Amino acid sequence: MTMVDDQRIAALLRAAPVPEPRVDLDRAIRDGKRRRRRRRIGGVVTVIVLAGFGAVGAVQVGGVADEPAPVPPAIAASATASVSVSTEPARSLTCAVALLPQPTPGSVAVATGVDPTGRHIVGDIGTGNEDGRVVLWTDGRATVLPAAARHGAAVNAGGYVVGTNGDGTGWVYRGGTLRFLTTPPGYDAVLVYAVNGRGDIAGTARKADDTARAVLWSVDRPQQYRFLGRVESAATGITEDGTVVGTMGDLPYRWTTQGTGAELAVPDGYPRASVDSAHGNWAIGMVPGAARGGSVQMLPVRWNLTTGAASLVPYPSASGIAGNGDLLVDDGGPVVAAADGTSRRLPGRPEVRSTEAGTYTANGISDDGRTVVGAVYENESYRPLVWRCT
Repeated sequence: MTMVDDQRIAALLRAAPVPEPRVDLDRAIRDGKRRRRRRRIGGVVTVIVLAGFGAVGAVQVGGVADEPAPVPPAIAASATASVSVSTEPARSLTCAVALLPQPTPGSVAVATGVDPTGRHIVGDIGTGNEDGRVVLWTDGRATVLPAAARHGAAVNAGGYVVGTNGDGTGWVYRGGTLRFLTTPPGYDAVLVYAVNGRGDIAGTARKADDTARAVLWSVDRPQQYRFLGRVESAATGITEDGTVVGTMGDLPYRWTTQGTGAELAVPDGYPRASVDSAHGNWAIGMVPGAARGGSVQMLPVRWNLTTGAASLVPYPSASGIAGNGDLLVDDGGPVVAAADGTSRRLPGRPEVRSTEAGTYTANGISDDGRTVVGAVYENESYRPLVWRCT
């Protein structure tokens, strides 16, 4: 597994099983200022690499001069898919869970993301030994992407999927066609994180010395790119209106659709923060908490992008945020926590007897908070799931 493989899994398969990394993770932790934690799920030990003091998949760099690079004309927007956001309180919704079809064999099948409308779901199916195939579910029907596409990162309301292969090559799948994103000259790899309904793709370019810089591409013109920030920046999320979030050095950052950047607030008492993703007027990330047993406890943070306010989340972890502010959190099992303080615990499958109940993980949430995707560990295998709430 390459360094890029490890970082891609960190960003996209937060709670999914992955093989024990075969790279020098000590160096990855040191250079990226990360920590590792082990977690046992359903009898299987998984390794989860969480962002420490920089953005997920980005690195802490310093002392590297910025070199000019060719910048093509500004990327034009594609057609925007409309997304409606519900404001109905979480407590008034009832949720049901169902398995997603598996079009290809594999004991590790996980749904990792969902588009803002809840119609398109992306995931990965394989054995957990770097043989996974990216799968797109649309209205319940499954499509296996070409073998040249690995590690799907996100899907937009048009059903376009983006991701990063293990060698650091970014790609976009659109209407049955796979195209590769340009790696900016002078950089060795890219990490692709998000795509919005306009077709803007957000990610980060990296050099061999771990120099990083935030980049935008377009679904329509994947061979063009545009740098957002200076060196030491990273882009890890993008909203439907084109607002990009990420980091600049150790600090959380945002860029407007015009490319103007500004720091996001860091919660009082904390020196730094990272941003994981953003939807609607909300973003989530992490701050370093107390050191315990030689490791740093990472604490989830939610930003209101309208007011700029940052607040700690009263849960041990957060894996997604909806456009209406609903948080997807882990509290001994998947929970959706609304911005108004109400919450709902996602149910297990009713057809499974309680003595055979599996361990559930949730990885993605739609903008209205009513569709959640993830996986269940049962009978020594992981199976992809979707929760629908009405």
